[in-house]
Amino acid sequence: MFKGLVALFTSGAIFNPMVLLGVALGIFAMIKLDAEAIRSLALDYHLYLLALLISAAYVFVFKRIYKEGGINLDYAAMAFASVAGVLKFALAFVLTMSFIVLVSF
Repeated sequence: MFKGLVALFTSGAIFNPMVLLGVALGIFAMIKLDAEAIRSLALDYHLYLLALLISAAYVFVFKRIYKEGGINLDYAAMAFASVAGVLKFALAFVLTMSFIVLVSF
């Protein structure tokens, strides 16, 4: 278990802003919310739309992807990176809560 945690930090995956947001929301949800509130939060599409907005803003401002030649932006790749950020957020949210439940026993 500790080897996996060390791998997260050494690979840099944990320092992705969308992963950090998912981890922070997972910790907040486990500390402050009951099971029904967590379920309603996880099923609310507004959360994922907000995550998509944050992910798209991050990609379009800080992580621009250019086409070959480096002059024009590759909007398709940037849109895919934005959606991938939402998936990272959701996965980090769920796995953080799972990890807290695992450690709490």
